[in-house]
Amino acid sequence: MKGVKGHLEYISRNGSLTLENQDGQKITGAKDIKDTLNEWRKFGIPENSTKREALNIVLSMPPGTPPQAVKDAAREFAREKFQGHQYVFVEHTDEKHPHVHLCVSMRDELGKRMNPRKNDLFHWRVLFAEKMREQGVDCAATKRQHRGKVQKPDNFIVRQIEDRGKLSEVKKSQAQELIQAIKENKRSLHPFLKEHLATKEMISEEYKYLAKELYKAGLKTEARAISKLNQSVMQADNTTRAQARFDDVIGRVTEKLVDIER
Repeated sequence: MKGVKGHLEYISRNGSLTLENQDGQKITGAKDIKDTLNEWRKFGIPENSTKREALNIVLSMPPGTPPQAVKDAAREFAREKFQGHQYVFVEHTDEKHPHVHLCVSMRDELGKRMNPRKNDLFHWRVLFAEKMREQGVDCAATKRQHRGKVQKPDNFIVRQIEDRGKLSEVKKSQAQELIQAIKENKRSLHPFLKEHLATKEMISEEYKYLAKELYKAGLKTEARAISKLNQSVMQADNTTRAQARFDDVIGRVTEKLVDIER
């Protein structure tokens, strides 16, 4: 409960933003948050636990997306996906991209715990995209591989820790690995390069087939769009985040050496 309390205080900006729960009730201020936490306790969440007791989800859209549409889509998404669970959500508009923080109790009303897997997370993204389309916003959920992306975006929890002026364990570990790589002058290998290239080739073949079928059906504009997407996927960089950090440091050192020689 201590972790849940800390998260609700963070996403509500210590009670200055209004949360909304699964029943549509508005939660404003420290007292309402305290009452909400007491309600969650009734569902068997202990004060201390070795298990995850709440799931923190961020539903985010690109800059320019109407914030109200994001909030309404998030409300419908949560209502459909987490029926029987306690949850609260709040919209943040202090960044360029409007986004909603959704905190869900892992246990439902019957005490059954959910156990989301990687595929479940993608299906949630698909459902949220559907809810965005219902709000009149053109939106689709795609996997990184289908866009030719290798690097994952920054983890929200890690970014949250750094926003508080602290260095996460993830960043500490990355720094140590980078220092060791520089000492040995050894760029790290892509651990899954073979698998990544095979997936990339498979996706490219699918795009080629789709473009061909669209062209045959007379949908030339759509066929060109798929061909362009295929081209961008095949030209996408395969560099991992660790390799990019190493290259950046080596590049800057090289530039300084060149300047000194001049």
